Amino acid sequence: MIKIVLCDDDQKVFEEVPFYINKYFQSKNNHRYEISCFDSATALINALEDEKNFDIYILDIYIGDEIGTNLAKTIRKRGVESPIIFLTTSIEHAPQSFETGTLRYLIKPLDPEKLYEAMVAAIVQVEKMNDRMVKFKTENGVESVAVNNIMCSESYGHYQYITLKDGKKIRVRNTVAELFATLGKYGGFVRVGSPYIINLRHVKNVSSTDVWLYNDIKIQIPRGKRTEIKNAFWDFQYEGWED
Repeated sequence: MIKIVLCDDDQKVFEEVPFYINKYFQSKNNHRYEISCFDSATALINALEDEKNFDIYILDIYIGDEIGTNLAKTIRKRGVESPIIFLTTSIEHAPQSFETGTLRYLIKPLDPEKLYEAMVAAIVQVEKMNDRMVKFKTENGVESVAVNNIMCSESYGHYQYITLKDGKKIRVRNTVAELFATLGKYGGFVRVGSPYIINLRHVKNVSSTDVWLYNDIKIQIPRGKRTEIKNAFWDFQYEGWED
């Protein structure tokens, strides 16, 4: 199931875009999909706060008083790496849009062929992201976990407890160094002191003393590591979306 979100304040777009996307998927028998429509940036952010997940984002540049590029930055700061497609009547914000790793920038009135091309590219990217799965040997057998769903891990004795976005915890028998070597292949992971590994995709803020992840997870930064962690966080915000 490919989950698509459409955020726009134009009723015509709510009719037009789903119509063409439906036509596109009718020719793709191997894909199932659903579209969720939001008429404001606030409504979409609230859905993300409720832990709703989407695979493809289609955003208007002007959504009421909101600017779509600002919405895209907010989405990215939540650790979302899904492809973003912009719809707009203006090319004014094109340079800013590509700062958030925008996949396509489509000009209204909508050209169906351009939308189909964007959907092909988006689905390729989604499938590539879905291939980024890590297999963990646990007490319940082998579990496959998407890299994007890993929030952090904490060491207890000979075990690492991995926290996922939905709050689930997985216990694996590894050293911190072994787990970090596994996760480090995918980029975006840093160690915070001896016991913790965090996924920078899910960092909300870095203060002078703590790292705050979404889901209200707080991890204290060792005194000598504060500058290193802050720099890693900001570097990832601006460069990490190409991983």
